[in-house]
Amino acid sequence: MKLILSTLIVFIHTLLVSALPTKEGSDPNSAKKYLVSDLPGLHENITPDNSIPLMFAGQLEIYPETDTHYFFWKFSDSNPETVTNRTIFWLNGGPGCSSMDGALLETGPFRINSQQQVISNNGSWHKMGDIIYVDQPAGTGFSYSDTYITDLDQVAEYFLKFMEKYYELFPEEIGYEIYFAGESYAGQYIPYIADAILQRNKKLVDGEHKYDLRGVLIGNGWVSPNEQSLSYLPFFKDHGLIDVHHPKWATLLAKHEQCQKIVNKIDSTFDDGVVHYYEVSSSTCEAILTDLLEYTQDTASEKDQRCVNMYDYTLRDSYPSCGMNWPYELVNVGPFLRQEKVMHQLNLINLKKWNECNGRVGRTFQARHSIPAVHLLPELAKEIPVMLFNGANDIICNSQGVLSYLQKLQWNGETGFTNKDNQISWIYDNKEVGYIIWERNISFINIYNSSHMVPYDLPDVSRALIDLITGKYDEKDVDGKKSFVTYPLGSRKESDASADGEENAGSDKVPGDSPSQTIDPMISSSTASSSSVESSLSSSTASADSDSTSSKFTRLIQLAVILVIFWGVYVLYASYKSRPSSIIKKPTNNTSNVTRSSAGKKKNVQWADQLNQFEDDERTQEPNQGIIAKAIGKITGSKDTRGRYAPVQRGNGNEYIDDIELGEGLSDPNVDEFIIGSDDDEEQGQAHSGAATHNQKQKPMN
Repeated sequence: MKLILSTLIVFIHTLLVSALPTKEGSDPNSAKKYLVSDLPGLHENITPDNSIPLMFAGQLEIYPETDTHYFFWKFSDSNPETVTNRTIFWLNGGPGCSSMDGALLETGPFRINSQQQVISNNGSWHKMGDIIYVDQPAGTGFSYSDTYITDLDQVAEYFLKFMEKYYELFPEEIGYEIYFAGESYAGQYIPYIADAILQRNKKLVDGEHKYDLRGVLIGNGWVSPNEQSLSYLPFFKDHGLIDVHHPKWATLLAKHEQCQKIVNKIDSTFDDGVVHYYEVSSSTCEAILTDLLEYTQDTASEKDQRCVNMYDYTLRDSYPSCGMNWPYELVNVGPFLRQEKVMHQLNLINLKKWNECNGRVGRTFQARHSIPAVHLLPELAKEIPVMLFNGANDIICNSQGVLSYLQKLQWNGETGFTNKDNQISWIYDNKEVGYIIWERNISFINIYNSSHMVPYDLPDVSRALIDLITGKYDEKDVDGKKSFVTYPLGSRKESDASADGEENAGSDKVPGDSPSQTIDPMISSSTASSSSVESSLSSSTASADSDSTSSKFTRLIQLAVILVIFWGVYVLYASYKSRPSSIIKKPTNNTSNVTRSSAGKKKNVQWADQLNQFEDDERTQEPNQGIIAKAIGKITGSKDTRGRYAPVQRGNGNEYIDDIELGEGLSDPNVDEFIIGSDDDEEQGQAHSGAATHNQKQKPMN
């Protein structure tokens, strides 16, 4: 009887499961297998339900021969006000640092609270288009491979392969307009990927579709490393962090002059097309910031306030961390992503422990055979808008450094901005949030009151960058200044209605172009592609409706079968319930010898009213799935608490060398070249807790 009921239960469960829509389709290339339907706190903290984004995530195989899988997490607005047909790919830097920083600390729909649950980020970029966060190169974050890449041209090659596989999953999106956005070392990745896409579009073969690349947005980008490092000493002086009377001023000035000589040499060979060692190595120039952070310590302050935060000079930190304990919510992200249930919810094939930065990737990725990405900007600007936005409080990739390399750069017939003092005020939500310089398809945007991670500080303002690059702004005269005016979501329509008679209000523009300039041909090409996309979407919708109708009919039949089975089980149960109980009992001291003799056979009889006990006994329990509660920092050589990129010790162990996001060594000859701090190399056997970090060193590069 037990066997019969167990079989019935299994059969019923099978029918119930088959009656529900499956998360993972039998087709390995089906997008269904990447659907994300739940996360800790999703339905409790994200309300109403229609504000929960449509999500897909997983480790997408791109090169089976090397077992290379790129992890992606896609967010789409489940209740869009308008259909944008726009895809935004977001990349973080490192090299080797996960784009989950962007997803869960910056531009994504969620932030993580102290209970490791998702909560809303009201400035999410997914309201402006589908946004996809990709862990790359392989080995970064949840991505993995048998081999790691070393140069920027490989970054582009691998990412184009990822896009090919991505559009196999989502073929209806292949005609969408594409934007790339990211920050820091993504200032190297993004220009290379964008250039590869434009080159691919010129060499399409039969059956290939054009990738409709519309623009790139690079935040606090590390684009021209040595030139940008020359800005450190002026930045400290201009912001009152040091003055010419400082006892170490002469020492710092001498190092600044050494860096200047390197930059002069780079300038003299900039256009020869050769990869020079002195341009791809930036250790001498980077050392200036290391020394500045050391020499400007305030030893009279509390320990956690002694050093300026290199990512936001208005904040303080302990020395030698100097900003590595920031952003503060990072301690919630690691434990969240390391929960086994979250890994399953994100459809991981390989349950790889997540770390913010992978030191092995940083050590391997040297980019010694790739010219810095600044060389690619002029060609990009011939075809697409290039937006370089900066948080005004950042030191490490500061605004002065960006303007410095732009003023030397030749693009579209001129050198630099012809009038960099001709600044356009940026107004968002009736406040001045920054200024814009925009000429010949390259823009520089300085954003007030923000750090190295602009979307972390000002998520809603950062989202309006999409309005700027797509021309969804108004040109107005505000307080006697030319201004570009952007609005919170949905409020521009109200502004348009109230400004019917105003000449410029509500008119969309091609950013940076004057009426006499030719609109980029890619803009007009999207109109044609848009209709085909809509047709494709309509076809997909009709197919989906048909499938849905068929599925509902099937489920009704399955439900009827289940009800019949339940009725049969009930009848069987009632039949056995009506039978008499067993008369065989355990012997007692008062039983007769005959009864003892019968009981000695240990015969055991069970009736139907006892079967529930068997079911309870045989029901297996899922093991508790704990979380790794330690927020492990990146690799450094001390027990100091660390945040993002960690310094390496030198000399007697009391001096530190701070990474400048490039993973490269500094000038001390006794110290191996330095890499991005990471907490991934547990095989070293070094224990740590909290935000304590390890130190790993690169092999010296000649």
